[in-house]
Amino acid sequence: HPDYRPPSRSSDLQSNLQSGLDAVDKLNSILVEKGLIAQCERSELESESLADWVADASDLQFSIALDEDATLGAQILLQEQGFRLIPNFARYAIAVLLQQEGQKLTLEEYYMDTNYNSDPDLFEVKEVLLNVVLESK
Repeated sequence: HPDYRPPSRSSDLQSNLQSGLDAVDKLNSILVEKGLIAQCERSELESESLADWVADASDLQFSIALDEDATLGAQILLQEQGFRLIPNFARYAIAVLLQQEGQKLTLEEYYMDTNYNSDPDLFEVKEVLLNVVLESK
């Protein structure tokens, strides 16, 4: 057909990313529904950052906060004992859902206390903050 145009790289990237984000949102809803996390919040993507990523000008970065993950105690205990395999199932599932072929994905996790307290002895982990970086191709 003479009017046919193959999909552009940018529309493929955006479509694949949106599919991954939709799957992550669905996963997080299931985790909340099943009681594995209390709440989940994903930061919104800024249109300018998304455009730069699609244009291969910069990495795309956003965060996902998992509140009161049921495996938090086990995660912290195993890390303190020096184990490398940590039962953060949500992190691994999110990584699989967001991974795109030929794209480097980095996920870093930070343990957060959502209640401010100036006494470090009262620090209590209540949230896992996942920092997601999709590198530009």
